Amino acid sequence: MLALGIRYLNGFSAAAEFDNRERAEWPPHPGRIFMAMAAAHFQTGADPTERQALEWLEMEPPPEMKVPEEVQRAVVTHYVPVNDKAGPSSAMLQSAPLTRARQPRTFARAWLEEDTVFLIWPGVEPGEPILTALKSLCGKVTRIGHSSSLVQMWVARPEEVGESNWVPDEDRAVICLRVAVPGTLERLEFLYNGQAVENYCSLKVAAEDDSDKKAQKLAKKRLKEEFLNGPPRQDRPRLTITQGYARPKQLGEAAAAPGTVFDPYLLVLKLEPENSPYRYLDLPCVFALIQRWRDALLSHSNGLPETVRQILSGHDSNGAVLQAPHLAFLPLAFVGHEHADGHLMGLGLIFPAKLSRDDRRGILQAASQVRHLKLGRLGVWRLEAETREGVPFTLSPATWTAHPNGHKRWATVTPIVYDRHPKSTDKATYVAEVADMIRQACTRIGLPEPREVIVTPVSAHLGVPPAHLFPHLRRKDDSLRRHTHAILVFDRPVRGPVLLGAGRYRGYGCCRPMFEAVSEVQEDE
Repeated sequence: MLALGIRYLNGFSAAAEFDNRERAEWPPHPGRIFMAMAAAHFQTGADPTERQALEWLEMEPPPEMKVPEEVQRAVVTHYVPVNDKAGPSSAMLQSAPLTRARQPRTFARAWLEEDTVFLIWPGVEPGEPILTALKSLCGKVTRIGHSSSLVQMWVARPEEVGESNWVPDEDRAVICLRVAVPGTLERLEFLYNGQAVENYCSLKVAAEDDSDKKAQKLAKKRLKEEFLNGPPRQDRPRLTITQGYARPKQLGEAAAAPGTVFDPYLLVLKLEPENSPYRYLDLPCVFALIQRWRDALLSHSNGLPETVRQILSGHDSNGAVLQAPHLAFLPLAFVGHEHADGHLMGLGLIFPAKLSRDDRRGILQAASQVRHLKLGRLGVWRLEAETREGVPFTLSPATWTAHPNGHKRWATVTPIVYDRHPKSTDKATYVAEVADMIRQACTRIGLPEPREVIVTPVSAHLGVPPAHLFPHLRRKDDSLRRHTHAILVFDRPVRGPVLLGAGRYRGYGCCRPMFEAVSEVQEDE
C-alpha cells in the first residue's frame, strides 16, 4: 500500500473550488495535490528521479481518501495591495513617488475538525527508487492551494492511515474530484512554459544592460526574433479530468432487498437560506421549489450530451415524454419524529438505476453549477452538497431508501398524484380503485404489489401536512389532478427510492420507511 499524508498546519484549507471562488474546495481534489507536488518539483531544480516518480504516480488509478469533516468559513473581503505604480493612489495611505492601490480579494477557507488527510493506493507498492523520490518530493511541498494554506506532507506508514471514507466509484458517485492521469505532468509543464519564460526574462535583463553594448545589441535582436509578440504565453494550470467518488460500501450490500427502477445512491444537497424572510421552507413548497431547480439544471446543460439533457428534462429530442426512467427529485423533510415540523432540510437527486457512468457524470456536472435558487417572495436559497460523514438522520440516503436491507412498511411524505381519475361514486369502491391504482404504480417502478394499501388523507409520518394542503398538479387541459396520502405494506422488505404516481419525478408520491423508532435525534440544520 502507498499512502501520502497531508497535515494542514493552520487547521484550515484555503483553496477555492475551480468554478466557484466563493466556496472552499473540500475534500481536496487529488489533482490539486498532484499539482502541488509538480510545482515543488519544478521550483527546486526538477530532479530527474522526482520526475520519474511523478510520471509513475500519474499512471496509477485514482486514490482512495481519508478526509476529516470541515466547516465552511464565511467568505470575507480583504483589500490587498497590488504592484507599485507611478501616479496618484486611491489608498488612504500613500508614499511618493510610488503608490499602491488596494484591490478587493476573497479567500475561501474550510476549517477542519482534524488536520490530516490521507491519499491511499491499496495494493500499490512502489519500488525503492520511486519511494525515495516520493519522500523527497513530499518534503518539499509547503502549501496546497493559497499561500496561507500551509501543509506538511509525507509518505505515511500503513498503521497511520486507518480506513478510507471516500473511494473512487463512478456507479455510485455523489461528488466528482479532479485527478491526475497519464500525461498530466507533461501538460502542466506545457502550460507553465517555464523554459521560454526564463529565456525571455534573461534576454530582457541583457537588453537593458548597457554595460556590454555588444551583448545588449545581441539580446535585443534575439528578443525581436524569438519574442516578436511580446512575453511568451504562460497559462494557469488546470486539470479537467474528474473521477466520481462515493462513500465506501457497507457490509451486506451484495445481498440487498428488491429495489425499484431508481438508484438507491442519491445525491443529497443541504438547503439553506441565503437571502430569505423565512428560516425554513415547508413541504407544500415542494413542487415550486423542484420546478425551479429543474429549470436551473436544464439551463446549465446546454453543453452536455443529448442523452444527459433528456434524462434531466424527462423528454426526448422531439419533446415527447420519456418512457424510460429519468431524473427524479426528492424532498428531504424533517418528519417521523416526535418534534418533527415537516420543514425541508435538503433535496435529493435520484438517478435511474441503469444510468451509464458518463450520463451520471454529466448530471453531477450540471448539479455542481446550480448553487442558488431564486424563489421570488420566498427569497434566495443555497444548495450545498452534503459530504459530511455524520449527517443528520433526515439527510441520510438510507433513511429514504432503507438500503440495503429494505423495509416492509412505507408511508407517503408527499401525496401520491392519481394516474387516472376513479369513476365510481360509491366511497368504498372509489377507495378500492385508488388502492388498486397505487398497487399498479408500485409494479410500474419495479416493486412487487403491496399486500395492503391504506388510503388516507393524512400521512403516517409525524410532521407531514394533510394531503389537502399540498398544491394540486395540473393536467395538460389545466384541470386539477387529485392526490392522497397512503400507507403501503409489503410481504417482504423492499428498498427505495419509492416514488409513486403521476408526480413521482417532481417531488410528489415520495414514500419513506415507517421505522419503529428513530435511534438518533434529528438536527434542525
